[in-house]
Amino acid sequence: MRNITIIKLISFFFFAALVIVNLAFFIESKRQIRDAEYFTYQRFMLGMRIRGQEDGNITKQLAQIGLKNSDLDPNEIRQNGEKIFSDSYADMIRYNKKLYFVPRFSSIDPKMFSRIMDAAGLNISIKDDIAKNDLPLENLEEISSHNIWILWLIVNIVMAAFFIVVLKKLLRLRNLKNMIRRAGEEDKFRLIKVEANDEIGQIASEFNTTMQKIDAIKQARALFLRNILHEFRNPIMKGRIMADMIAEILQDDKFKSRLKQIFIRLEMILGEVVKVEKLVSNQWELKKNKHRVIDIVDHSVDMLLLKDTSRIEVRADAEISAVEVDFELYATGIKNLIDNALKYSSEKVVVSIDKNALCISSVGDELDPERLDFNRTFNRKFETSNSGLGLGLYIANQIFIKHGHTLKYKYEDGKNIFLICFINT
Repeated sequence: MRNITIIKLISFFFFAALVIVNLAFFIESKRQIRDAEYFTYQRFMLGMRIRGQEDGNITKQLAQIGLKNSDLDPNEIRQNGEKIFSDSYADMIRYNKKLYFVPRFSSIDPKMFSRIMDAAGLNISIKDDIAKNDLPLENLEEISSHNIWILWLIVNIVMAAFFIVVLKKLLRLRNLKNMIRRAGEEDKFRLIKVEANDEIGQIASEFNTTMQKIDAIKQARALFLRNILHEFRNPIMKGRIMADMIAEILQDDKFKSRLKQIFIRLEMILGEVVKVEKLVSNQWELKKNKHRVIDIVDHSVDMLLLKDTSRIEVRADAEISAVEVDFELYATGIKNLIDNALKYSSEKVVVSIDKNALCISSVGDELDPERLDFNRTFNRKFETSNSGLGLGLYIANQIFIKHGHTLKYKYEDGKNIFLICFINT
């Protein structure tokens, strides 16, 4: 389903509601005008009955129901007006924004007219009466839909005001989102501005409180990491010095070389711990450049500090592939995969390079399912002295994710196969 922002969604429903409400008001105003015209038509009919009576003040009686005899020429009204209602002997016509009731008695035979009036209960039988009742009736009451349009204006103003208030709140929410994103991108946290004490302001306030706690934890973690690295590096340096002294006393170059490798290995492990911390906290800034994959693999093998690399076989296509990566960091990830392959296999480790992927395969037992979650650290049921903590695959996977690449695993023909797919090349 396509993502739609809340602002767009509410705006759409507001304008849809606005169109529906205005359409309803338009239809209702037309209906009310039509009803008023029909009511006027009935008053005209009553006026005709009043004019047919012989007794009483006809003009006064007509005025009581909002009518009067018009002096306008019936033919002029018929020719220039708009016919609204019509029956067998009269027409209701709008002319110059007024309503008129124009009888058609002049076209009826007097005898026939007399019989019609008798049937209607009206005492009109002579020619003068016919002429008198042939005059148009004029409506004195104004037909207007002002009330409903005043209501329409009020409803539209209220709806627009409501939409503006909601939109301002939503824009504040969007601004809060942008400030939260900026706060996550910056190294040092800065308090975001709390504009009001409503729900959005409370969210901003709670976010400030939470981020202050997180910032304090980050500072404590950085201090702890600096201290622990300092405390570990001093013994390592002293150990290397003592190893040189012991080797000189024993005059054993082989022993000296082994001791040096042990302490160099410890330094490299500390360096990887730092990398893990920076990767997890998103503080590692990648320095990407285009490098040949074969060169990265060679550097990874060098990082293993092996005297004998005969168990590592590197195969590359004729077309040497290249990727845009952080050289040192990416080499660390590949080194971890090769190191794991060497640990858990006594056969050769084959590193194959093609245009789209790098493949590291080794003969060995299939990995346990719980170890295939590369996004989780320490993904072992238990640790032993020669099995490690399970950080190698996690570190490698995080490094490849940072570069937009994918680490995949499969087991075929008794071989563990790790694929690094260059999906961004």
